[in-house]
Amino acid sequence: MSGEASIKTVKGSFWGVAAFYFLIAFEFFYMASPFAIYFYSVYRPVLNLFNKYQVLSGLVAYFMPHFSKTSSPFINSHNIVGAVLAILGFLWFCIGACQVYYHKLARKGAVTGGVYKYIRHPQYAAFIVCSFGLLILWPRYIVLVMFITMLFAYYLLARVEEKECEVKFGQSYIDYKNKTGMFLPVRLALPSKLGLPVKSKGKRILYILSAYVLTLMAGLGIAAGINNLTINSLYISYSKNEAFLSVSKIEENKLEDIKHIVAVDNDVKSRLINYGISDKDKFLNYVVPIVWNVPEIPMNTVPGVAPHNSPSDFDRDKYKIIFTKVEVRGNSDVEGTQLITNGIRRIPIVEIWVDTKQSKVTKIMDIPEKVMYENIPVAVY
Repeated sequence: MSGEASIKTVKGSFWGVAAFYFLIAFEFFYMASPFAIYFYSVYRPVLNLFNKYQVLSGLVAYFMPHFSKTSSPFINSHNIVGAVLAILGFLWFCIGACQVYYHKLARKGAVTGGVYKYIRHPQYAAFIVCSFGLLILWPRYIVLVMFITMLFAYYLLARVEEKECEVKFGQSYIDYKNKTGMFLPVRLALPSKLGLPVKSKGKRILYILSAYVLTLMAGLGIAAGINNLTINSLYISYSKNEAFLSVSKIEENKLEDIKHIVAVDNDVKSRLINYGISDKDKFLNYVVPIVWNVPEIPMNTVPGVAPHNSPSDFDRDKYKIIFTKVEVRGNSDVEGTQLITNGIRRIPIVEIWVDTKQSKVTKIMDIPEKVMYENIPVAVY
């Protein structure tokens, strides 16, 4: 393959991966817009297919909640941190792009000043920061996989572009390259200086593939650890066949009170019997403040408020509990955290309103037949 053909292949592969990554990463923005319903109408079959099979289900799962509160300040801050990084990365990219296009229009040659004085590829570095912010905002495992893939795609494309610049600008660019970091404002040791086999093309490919696999394994391992921290930090109470998950911060004794109020109410018992519920059924029940709208949970919407409505000044004595029956992968007998990790489908059963101050059920409602996200994995748990 000629050098020009090789460059075209690398660039074509890069933009293909980039397009796929951004389709996934920008799910966050679709979710926050009226286009969410269209996005999921297209992607629902794919997401449901992945969710059906255990080998693939992990890819579309989340390792941090986008909505549910936890007792971990680290987990709770990820939305703010992700948004800040995404915005800073985008602004950084714009600054670098302005420099590049100014030099092209003014025919000033290679860009080596401004932010390029410290980093050879500030636009790629900016994309990395922005993409990492998007990953933190919408932390699906598949987005993590594509983010790591993008890191290596950026590296390969940067190497290709540098070879072009060496041919075009000669020794001046080589001198600039030798004193300036690629993505960081510091020079890192090259593989050849570390005694690694980089002279052979085949060995270089093997080295890059090995580094990619190791980075991917490390990234997924870290994400799994974060997911474990998240699950252990949820405001949740487990019984043998059910879990009560509060999406807002709640005291443990109040959550237990809610469980007790629902369990002893005769109308609730009758309603569950009418739905044909058996002792073997598994439940994941969401505890939500009365005034909150959470479309990711199959519930009745609160009229007159935004689709996503979670005010912090809600009445902490009034909650609604959304009973959902969980279909477990492989129909295995699970309990505890496995109700979250092994569930493949939530079947909405009933919505129950309780007043903890009066210790009673105040309303029982059916769930609408059509809910927005149905059984698509969403970052609520």
